[in-house]
Parts: sequence; C-alpha cells; structure tokens
Amino acid sequence: MTHCRVLFVDDEPNILSGIRRMLRGQAQDWELHFAGSGAEALELLETTPVDVVVTDMRMPGMDGAQLLATVRSLYPSTARLILSGQADRESIIAAVGPTQQFLTKPSEPEILVGAIARVLGVRDLVSDERLRSILGDIESLPKPPSIHEQMMEVASRPNCGLSDVVAVVESDLSLCADILKLVNSAFFGLSSRIESIDRAASLLGLDTIHALAISGKVFGVGAPVPRNLDLAQLRNNSMRIAGLARTIASKEGWPRETVSQTFLTALLRDLGLLVLAANDPDGYETVKQVPQEDIWAVSQAEIAAFGCTVPEASAYLLGLWGFAEPVIQAMACQPAQIAGPPVSAVAHAVGFAHRRLHQRVVQPESDATSWLDPIRTARWNDLCAELEESVSEST
Repeated sequence: MTHCRVLFVDDEPNILSGIRRMLRGQAQDWELHFAGSGAEALELLETTPVDVVVTDMRMPGMDGAQLLATVRSLYPSTARLILSGQADRESIIAAVGPTQQFLTKPSEPEILVGAIARVLGVRDLVSDERLRSILGDIESLPKPPSIHEQMMEVASRPNCGLSDVVAVVESDLSLCADILKLVNSAFFGLSSRIESIDRAASLLGLDTIHALAISGKVFGVGAPVPRNLDLAQLRNNSMRIAGLARTIASKEGWPRETVSQTFLTALLRDLGLLVLAANDPDGYETVKQVPQEDIWAVSQAEIAAFGCTVPEASAYLLGLWGFAEPVIQAMACQPAQIAGPPVSAVAHAVGFAHRRLHQRVVQPESDATSWLDPIRTARWNDLCAELEESVSEST
C-alpha cells in the first residue's frame, strides 16, 4: 500500500491542519495532499493523480457533491468519500450519486484511517486501471425500468407500510445493494452494521425512501441493463444462495453477526456481474457457455473475458462502498481455494452454497486435511437438501 495518494478538501484551514496532524503516522505509506476548495482540488488533480478524494460536503462555490460528480466524470478510478458534519436528508440525497462512502466529522483517527485503508486495500483485487474506471464510474447499479415505477406507486400509497417497500427492494439485487450501502453510511450514526433489508428500510424511514424515489438516485434505472443478462434469474439465484448459506451458518451455531455476514456475502457475491456484463456483453456471452457446475473453469473464463473474477469485482465495489471487512474478504476469495491460503468459515459456506446451486450434491474436497472435510460436507449437503425440500413444498 506504499505510495498511495490521498487528497483532502475542506474550506476550513483548521480542519485540514487537524487531518494533517491526525494522519502523521501514515506518512510512510500515504502521500497526503490538501486543497481549500473544489476548484483548487480539480486544479491539483490535473497534474497529480490520486487514489482517494475525501471532501467536506458544504463549501462555498463548489460543494462536495458537485466536486465528487466532477471527479467521477474525469477520474472514475479515484475513490470518492465525503467527510462532513451535515447529516440532513437533503445532504444525503444530494450526495448519493457520486459518493461512494459517507464519513462524519469530527472523525476518530482509527475510523478515518480504517475507511481509507479499506478502499486502498481492495485496489489490489483489480489491478487494471481501465477496469477500475469502469467499476468506479457506477453511480447507480442497473435496474429494470419497472423498479422506479413500482417504488413510486408503492411509496405514494396513503397506507404504504415498510413491508410494501421491502417487497420492492428484495425484488431486485441492485436495490438491495444500494439500500444497504446507503443505510450503513456514517450519516446515520449507527453503532453496528445493518445487513438485513427490512432493518435497512426501517432505519431509512418511509419519508426518506419516498424522497429517494422521487429523486431517482437510488430507485432510478441507473446504468444500462446488460442486454444478455437475466436480472430476475440473477436475483433468484442470489437469494437462493444466500438462503442456503444462512441456513448453514445458523445450523452450525455461528454468532449472529457471522450469520448475517454469511447471508450478505452470498447475496451480493455476483453483484459485479451487473457492471461487467453491461460493459462487455460479448465477454459475458463467452462466460455463459462454460458449464456452470465447473466453478474453476467459470472463474478462468471470467478472468479471460473481464480481467478479474465476478466475486473480485463485487468485493471491489463493496470495498469502495465501505462494507464490512469480513464480507469483502470472504467474497474476494470465491471460489474458496482449498489449496490456497486459508479462508474463513463464511467463505466456505458461501462457496458451498454457490456450488450447491449448480450441483445436486457437493462432493467433499480431495484434500484430507481440508476444513471442509467429508463429515462437514455431508452435514451441509443434508442441511441444504432439507431447506430445498421445505421451499419446494411451500411453493
């Protein structure tokens, strides 16, 4: 992580001086730059490429949202964070599009350093600058045109309830990601991560959701929908994988937080495909021809077509958006390589659930020392079979 450049923008000199003092210990790894306005920041960026821009929201002239919108347009591979004391709904909505993370100020040093370090850390997942630009350019993920209409119709009902909103959100994978990204931002001042859709919708509240629907920044169509990608099938597969993975984690007696992380990792595992397939539909067509049960062949085809695997792209996006580190790590190593570095139990459960989607029974690993041994593999197969049977009976 050496020679990373981070630019801080704030119209208050005392704030910039405080940040400079706060980050003195990062001087060996980070090259820090400071600007007193949006115009000054853009002038610096013309001659000095940076990896991360961290800006205040309210500044005279060009505010933080306007600055980050310009940075996104001119330098899409540059990560974009807002560090602001303004947490009103209007500020959130104004900054939703171009901003990848929200941080509150004053910020504790470990929180600020941790947020920037996570963003810089995921850059190793995608080394190609062109691909970083494609992933970083996303303001809103692709969604079916009908989603915005559905949300507007639901939100405008006099008797609209949270369950109605949750039903619309859960019908689309992109919406799930966008809502979770927004509600976990520091603007909401939450002490813990929110990893369920219904809880996220509850915390946002109907008024904010309605305002977001009207603005179109979260519930709008977003980026173009990949022409040869079935969004409904992707959503259904993701929900099924997430359900299997959560069942495994719950039945194994893992802590509640780990169960939530397992579900979230599985749910968003293939999120990056929305961007990769939209950018390269021909490459995606090639990947589709590979038998999906051959997970290693699929991964190699993704690398050949896109320059990275789909889970790596997904982990990169979640890293830019500030999702929890265990989720990013478990996603980045998919499919979990038994012969490679040790991976977390979450990664194993997600990988198992993904294979179960394409294979009737998952075979135990050939390595006798593997954590996912024959006994555990058989137990997980049985758990998945029970869930699949109960779902089949209910439908």
